[in-house]
Amino acid sequence: MRRAFTVVSYNVHGCVGRDRTRDADRVAAAIRDFGADVVGLQEVDTHSGPGLDSAQMDYLPHATGLNAARGPLLSRHHGHYGNLLLTPHPILAVRHLDLSIGRHEPRGALDCDIQLPDLVLRAVVTHFGLFPRERRLQATRLATHLAATAYEPLVVMGDLNEWRAQGPGLDALRQILRPQPAPPTFPAFFPLLPLDRIFVSPAQATVAIHTEASPLTRICSDHLPLCATVTLP
Repeated sequence: MRRAFTVVSYNVHGCVGRDRTRDADRVAAAIRDFGADVVGLQEVDTHSGPGLDSAQMDYLPHATGLNAARGPLLSRHHGHYGNLLLTPHPILAVRHLDLSIGRHEPRGALDCDIQLPDLVLRAVVTHFGLFPRERRLQATRLATHLAATAYEPLVVMGDLNEWRAQGPGLDALRQILRPQPAPPTFPAFFPLLPLDRIFVSPAQATVAIHTEASPLTRICSDHLPLCATVTLP
């Protein structure tokens, strides 16, 4: 019997869309439409405000009805952001990895074990920095962490901020994980740059990658969601 699952990586930009409107409900609607086993979100706003959707780290799990693992909160001059993993399945374990480099903006990875119907999936959600050296060090730190605690199947997904197909910033991850095709995901209205990536292990897995370019996803963030259906041997 071949085992399959679907994952989605999505930078939701604080739920601020192309129309400059912050609307967590339409992001939640998009997430529900995915019907994925795991959704990894980046730039989830955690600021409290007057609206019910202001604390998105809590609101999105409520609005989607999904189980949640919350990532480290990342402070910015204009807000507080983090990674969020959503799944309809039980979450067995949650690990936090600090990927902050020097004085650059704080970054992190969310490393989770998820009980799918016929297997335990290890899913990592992350968001790398803006500078080449920063990304290179983050990839090395993440690869070292994964190699020290290796088990499969494993999916690493996120906004890695690397637009070059073979950019050296991700070499450390490529050495231990199988990179997948990277269709452009940014900007959402006319995608040109493949900033979002998905890596899969084992290498023998069959992976189908596509962007979710619906009318809804084209407006509710500045990135398109990146989707992968993984079939294990």
